[in-house]
Amino acid sequence: MTIKQLLQIVLLTLFSTLSMAQTTIRGVVTDAKTSNTPLAGATITATGAANGTTTDSSGHFELRTAKSVSDVRVSFMGYQPQTVPVTDPNAALTIALAPDDGRSLDEVRVSSRYYRTYTTNSISSALRLRTAPINLSQTIQTITPEVIADQGSFNMTEGVSRNVSGVIRQEVSNNLGPYLFMRGGLISSLRNGIDLTPIYRGPSPDDAAIIERVEFIKGPSLFMNNIGDPAGSFNIVTKQPTGTRRYAATAMLGSFDFYRLAVDLDGQFDKKGKLLYRLNTVGMRTNSFVKFDNNRRFLVAPVLKYRISDRTYVSAEYQYQANSYAMYSPIVMTPQGFGTLPIDFSLTEPSLAPIRARDHTGFLTFAHQVSANWQLTVRASFLRNDAEGVYLWVTNVNPANPNVLLRNPKYDLNRTEVYSQQAFVNGAFTTGGLRHQLLGGIDVNQKRFRADSYVSYDTYKDGKGATQLTYYPLDVTNPNYGAEISTYHTPGGLANGNTSQRVSYESAYLLDELSLLHSKLRLTVAGRFTAARTSNDVSGAHTQSGDNIITPRLGISYSLHPDLSVYALYDRTFVPQAGVTSSGEAVRPLQGVNREIGIKKNWFNGRWNSTLSVYRINRSNIIATDPSNAQYRIQVGQTMSQGVDVDVVGQVARGLNVVVNYAYCDSKIEQDVNPLLVGTPTPMFVKHVQNTWLNYALPAVSGLTVSLGYQYQGGRGERFATATQHTTPDYFRLDGGLGWQHRSLRVNLIVNNLLNRQLIATPWYRNGLYYWVPQPPINGRLTVSYVF
Repeated sequence: MTIKQLLQIVLLTLFSTLSMAQTTIRGVVTDAKTSNTPLAGATITATGAANGTTTDSSGHFELRTAKSVSDVRVSFMGYQPQTVPVTDPNAALTIALAPDDGRSLDEVRVSSRYYRTYTTNSISSALRLRTAPINLSQTIQTITPEVIADQGSFNMTEGVSRNVSGVIRQEVSNNLGPYLFMRGGLISSLRNGIDLTPIYRGPSPDDAAIIERVEFIKGPSLFMNNIGDPAGSFNIVTKQPTGTRRYAATAMLGSFDFYRLAVDLDGQFDKKGKLLYRLNTVGMRTNSFVKFDNNRRFLVAPVLKYRISDRTYVSAEYQYQANSYAMYSPIVMTPQGFGTLPIDFSLTEPSLAPIRARDHTGFLTFAHQVSANWQLTVRASFLRNDAEGVYLWVTNVNPANPNVLLRNPKYDLNRTEVYSQQAFVNGAFTTGGLRHQLLGGIDVNQKRFRADSYVSYDTYKDGKGATQLTYYPLDVTNPNYGAEISTYHTPGGLANGNTSQRVSYESAYLLDELSLLHSKLRLTVAGRFTAARTSNDVSGAHTQSGDNIITPRLGISYSLHPDLSVYALYDRTFVPQAGVTSSGEAVRPLQGVNREIGIKKNWFNGRWNSTLSVYRINRSNIIATDPSNAQYRIQVGQTMSQGVDVDVVGQVARGLNVVVNYAYCDSKIEQDVNPLLVGTPTPMFVKHVQNTWLNYALPAVSGLTVSLGYQYQGGRGERFATATQHTTPDYFRLDGGLGWQHRSLRVNLIVNNLLNRQLIATPWYRNGLYYWVPQPPINGRLTVSYVF
């Protein structure tokens, strides 16, 4: 399907229904106790209307319907619902909700969004904290579903990272996980506030069909687990039942034979609303701009939630995802230099069977509101990812003819498992003139990775009886395909693999946020004790390690104005690391320190917000893949990262929503076993990252929006640390879109890489070859969704 055909389809859909009339109900929702406090995310429904909407960050809403409206119903977590009559559709409503402690556990989810919500003044309960983001002594950036939908993303590898300052992706393993870097380090992944970060590979990238929001935590997060790089982490909040009947179907089609269908079912089984359900399912298939590459995906994610009482609920959630793809990622290589190959150049062969992966994830949550100020939450989760397949790889330049790549098939059989349990208590109380927000709990986690990795199975015996690799030559100047690659499976499966690694930890923590000076000054004091163990068996080498460590946290935040605050943070992190060096030694745990100051501002009653932060991070005991053997690790010493992050998100003018961010990062190696690396950039280094996304609702045509955005990366380093830096081209991609929404129908067209530039990602140079991951040329994607 061409771009022209996509444009014709969307324009026909838009203008065939523009003449339909609409009624628009506008208003604002506030807290009845403090009428100046807007309630963001309150649900608005109307009698007789098929859909509803939610309030934006300033409490405002717009509800559009083709039918006349006699009254609207407003509900919000922790507040008594209210039904308000509509006597004059042209007059704005002012609605004040009264708090209701008995409803504080209700999870309100968005049923429909006609009014763009690019920013939010709250964080999810999965992050355990109850403080508003502007008052936290830390930066947490939230990506809302509106942003993800407007940008046409369908999973975490599809440009979601562009919405947070300084976040970049390593594109080497697109089908294995997002692999996000920030502030000079690889950040860890959380799902619903639970540490499901694997030891090495997986899980499959989170699909947009299950994502309610994505939260990026800048810096360590002792309140979560403190097991991760000091750069930070990101948390996927999955869709939960709302109790309101809502069925939605979303179809996407686009370039490279891209087809996708998603269904979202939300409702309740009984009239009393005690047993709720949510079911999301996705089917997708696509080819690629790269020869012989393709992807097939299926996902199903049911959720059940039972309200035992107004104060207690239990929920169970399961996700299954099946992937089939031709390549982990379309990596290419040549001795000629970065970006010198045709955009569709492929390293693989059509005869290779697809790599197959299966993901299983489960969550079980119990929550009980003990009183108005105290709540207990207990969660358990598991993740299992299985992947198996063959791929072609080139490790060295061909001395006889550098333009002829000597490909050899490699086999991988991997199983990643993570089991996580947590229990925590939130509480609030007063001692004298101090107000305490208390958080305490325990975290238990077990990770395991078993594999038969990087197996060179296609070999032969030479005349002297020595084992040699079988090569399949490919000339980069005149590639000819058609080689038959033999398949392989490890005899006996994982029981006969070459790798078995375990990481487990138990930790206990206590955090107290003290408020004084009429809650203008907030002091956070916290500590966590962690006991961690590792066990490694790699190609016959066995190691074990154990560590007990206390990590402190100290933060301070001061409100210069209710909408303006400054903060400072000191936090430490500890990461047990699995792996074996080539000499048979266990790798030591990573330890990091983050020092940070910043300023936050909410503008125009929270319609948009801005954040500026300055940080310095020190890391020790960094590990990297051994360049001589990918099964082993090397410890590369100490690094230092320092820089500035700037984020601006929200509705800066009526109808104009923006995401603008900039990050400057100076990240370098301070100590290393190789003295030539001291002072050189750390892996995946990018000095300047600047992203902009604009979405504007045209006032002349109801429901019509236009979007324009770009991504820029300047001063890029390589995937691995290297004493000799190779010049890498800057990255600039321009995207645009056209959207339209009417009643229950929403249409969105996105065209990426409008300038049709040849772009490369994750470059590196090794053993005489330039490696990189090519990015798609100009391409389009049309999304049509309908809510029943």
